[in-house]
Amino acid sequence: MDTGLIFSGFVVNSAPIAAVGVFLVVVAGLVRYFFKFQSTKSTTRHATDTKAPPHLLHFPPSRRHALANIPGFEKSACDVEIPPQILKSQALTTTTTGRPDFTKDNLYTPMGFSTQDIRKLGRFPDYSILSGVRHPVQVDAKWDISKAIFRPFRPFRWGYYQHMALMKYEPDWWVELEQNYTKTMAARHELLKTHGDKIFFHAPSADLATRELMEMVLQFLCKRYPQHFSLSAANTLFHNRLLSTTTNLLTTPPLRALFDNVPEDYALMLRNEPDGFYYLRAAMTCSSVGWNIGQHRDAVLRDIHTHVPDYADRMAMSMDRYFSRMPADQPVMRCSWSIEDWEIMWSSPDVEENWKRSAFAANPERLTVKDLKLRCDAQTLRRLPVSGAVVFNFKAIFTPFEELREEPYVPALLWKVLEGGRRI
Repeated sequence: MDTGLIFSGFVVNSAPIAAVGVFLVVVAGLVRYFFKFQSTKSTTRHATDTKAPPHLLHFPPSRRHALANIPGFEKSACDVEIPPQILKSQALTTTTTGRPDFTKDNLYTPMGFSTQDIRKLGRFPDYSILSGVRHPVQVDAKWDISKAIFRPFRPFRWGYYQHMALMKYEPDWWVELEQNYTKTMAARHELLKTHGDKIFFHAPSADLATRELMEMVLQFLCKRYPQHFSLSAANTLFHNRLLSTTTNLLTTPPLRALFDNVPEDYALMLRNEPDGFYYLRAAMTCSSVGWNIGQHRDAVLRDIHTHVPDYADRMAMSMDRYFSRMPADQPVMRCSWSIEDWEIMWSSPDVEENWKRSAFAANPERLTVKDLKLRCDAQTLRRLPVSGAVVFNFKAIFTPFEELREEPYVPALLWKVLEGGRRI
């Protein structure tokens, strides 16, 4: 099997985090008119200062106005827009060594929320109001997780040029549970036990972002799958009836609470106040092949994507611009795919001598079509409405290659893409 190809939505030998770099360029172009409308006079003036970082005064569209629909907040106070200069000079820290001080007044997130706002919001506010993205619809009463399977992702296109197979974001499918939930959770915990910081890390500056993400995801689970998940004791205890566990949210770090209950991967990029660029400040990833999250700890966005073809010359500026202005109410989804010869969950050259991606590297003659799997990395990118962190989450979905044989158009699509793919 030749693993030296990269083409239309097909990614071989490239990480899901790296793959997201290309598709964001496309998204950035689609929303450029929105960004132009959102630009303030102050950011326009600043753009003429070539010595300053280009996004130092660029901030995402604020969701602070949504507080008017949260009990206890006055509409007149919520309509006040915080100027970019204040957001910069009085920023709630996101640097690698800093820890946010929520007791100090008049510090602001990139979204314009003050420390007073954050304290007043309390635990588990209504994130559908804050984000502008509706809550999921509850699964049918007859839904049975023991029979549940992933949706069939087939992100193929006739064109074999490089593109990113964008899909409409579906609020009901942000987190998708299926019949292997218990088995997958056990495997993830074993990976964490064995590989530690290559699987999981959390910088102190991400305290607000990880707590916000945890609350959003657990709120999603309780509304989507209420027969399996619930909150109690003033939203301080999370009950998981699939694993028969209860997580104390007051004593369990937020990212660890997610890791212990959710079989998906998350990476959080935070705005760095000194330069306006986005850095990886927290992550939990168990489905990376050929790389691991420890390699990118505290890295700026462009450094994470150094091995993406043409990234530095053609994509870096667009990516930085997109991250600086991405709205919270416009999440995006996509799916990259590859053909693998084993269903590996996590594998890294850092922990294996003479590492090879293929399970048949030593005996390629033994490889048959029965060994091949279609791997789809279903991915979502969204902005958290309060902290302003950009969250990338993904899950790996495997389908036996032979099952694609009878699907309409799929064999012909795959053949065309394989024949026309660009070698690198």
